[in-house]
Amino acid sequence: MRSFLPKSILLGLIALLASCSNQQPAEQSVLVTAANETAAITRLRAIAAAEARYQVESGGGYGTLDQLIQKRYVNDPSSGKLTGYRFDIQVKGETFQVTAAPEKYGITGKRSFFVDATNVVHAADKKGAPATASDPEA
Repeated sequence: MRSFLPKSILLGLIALLASCSNQQPAEQSVLVTAANETAAITRLRAIAAAEARYQVESGGGYGTLDQLIQKRYVNDPSSGKLTGYRFDIQVKGETFQVTAAPEKYGITGKRSFFVDATNVVHAADKKGAPATASDPEA
């Protein structure tokens, strides 16, 4: 009995891996797009949290992506890009806006995302253009 269990688990893993490698490109694209969009939302929330911290420590102002990186509130090894998305931070007076748009619409992602000082993430299929505060909540 003891030797049967590991072999059955091994055979199950082999079958699972084989089924993954047999996925059609369209199925893989949907999975990659969903993963990229999830990563973009996570990154957007991290940037919004970093902005809140920056505001408290700076006495009221918000920071650019470079300033957030310099303070080590966020890391950015990809120069404003992550998992197929372009990130842009706009600091305007006493507020900020962060957008994330797919680098290659339909391939790296379909939905664009937006967050500002309200900390509410908005998302919409903008055909690669940036999302806005008027788009639905994600």
